[in-house]
Amino acid sequence: MKLAGKTDVGRVRQENQDDYRAGELPGGAVWALVCDGMGGAKGGREASQGACNVIEQVFQEQYAQCGAGQEGAFLKKALISANRYVFNKAAHEESLAGMGTTAVCALVRSGRVYLCHAGDSRAYLYRDGRLAQLTHDHSYVQELVDCGTITVEEAEHHPQKNIITKALGVDYRLDSEFTTAPLQKGDILLLCSDGLTNAVPKEQLEQLLRTGKFYDLPDLLIRTANENGGPDNITALLLCVEEVR
Repeated sequence: MKLAGKTDVGRVRQENQDDYRAGELPGGAVWALVCDGMGGAKGGREASQGACNVIEQVFQEQYAQCGAGQEGAFLKKALISANRYVFNKAAHEESLAGMGTTAVCALVRSGRVYLCHAGDSRAYLYRDGRLAQLTHDHSYVQELVDCGTITVEEAEHHPQKNIITKALGVDYRLDSEFTTAPLQKGDILLLCSDGLTNAVPKEQLEQLLRTGKFYDLPDLLIRTANENGGPDNITALLLCVEEVR
């Protein structure tokens, strides 16, 4: 498994409130995580970094107990732990009140990707030149699309596109979403914040993934997002499946 990632402040924001982590696990497994903080300059940074720290610690200390068939429960538990940390910190520090963060977390093992997410940071699968979204945005605009009020095309430019309906740290409870998909040799997984997907259309992402060398892709994707305006922080984390075992 190959890993490559980068985060960038973008062209407009004063500070980067995105964070990401990734690493190898026993048995050839890999994990990856992208968080996009919110709640003011200090709060957004604190929420995303704190959530990443907690989830990374869960993988380091508890992954050994994650047996076959327990991937969903393990990932949900990791996000619940991060949610509790961010919520409690926001409740006890006035300057951090109202902070939260999206999270999309992936575990790759035994020929599958297991995903747990909350918010509008996304996971995609790139295969045979086509990009497929694996996660479902937890956002107001996505709800409008789901109920047929607006089209997917209208959603791309909706003025309330930034309103999310789930995030870590905004409530003591967290109802994250779990999904899984089979993988093939040569597949690329892309985890990203909305700073990438809001700035780079799907067709352009596919073209970049088709033409770019793997370890150059994070730079290429972020540079393109910035060339397209870079209105937000941008994070791109990629995993390439070299073999399925």
